[in-house]
Amino acid sequence: MGRGALSRKPLIAVVHGDTWNMGHELFLVADIRIASAETRFAQDENTHGRFPGGGSTVRFPREAGWGNAMRYMLTGDRWGAEEARSMGLVQEIASNPRTALELGLDMATRIARCGPLGIRATLASARNAVDQWEGRAFSNLGEQYRALYGTEDFLEGRKAEAEGRQPVFRGR
Repeated sequence: MGRGALSRKPLIAVVHGDTWNMGHELFLVADIRIASAETRFAQDENTHGRFPGGGSTVRFPREAGWGNAMRYMLTGDRWGAEEARSMGLVQEIASNPRTALELGLDMATRIARCGPLGIRATLASARNAVDQWEGRAFSNLGEQYRALYGTEDFLEGRKAEAEGRQPVFRGR
């Protein structure tokens, strides 16, 4: 599902702490993203024999650039708020969670003061430009999930995670 299916109003996300996997994927859906300085991001599904199939394989490269997204999705490494801002994933960083929330509310208030029809038209135009190209990638995610989740490697990843050990993948 692309951004256009979400709302005719802007979505502002404010995060702090661990924003990993599905949390990061939901974060990427937002039109404006704010993080507190201690936020830690990750897409580490590949380290467990899965893949970031909730939309991150589409949105992360679009927002951060191919090399930045692949660097983190393929390794499972974590990154902080400053790195997220340098990749274009975060528009503002606040010193702590409370200040981040206040910043998000202030930004929402400033947007609410603008003409609603202009806001709606801006979002619709921008989302239309992006969504036209992403529709096919999103529609393929279910098939990709089914194919991966039927593999021995997927089962090994889940078992290893439950047992607190490193998985031993065999490519099957």
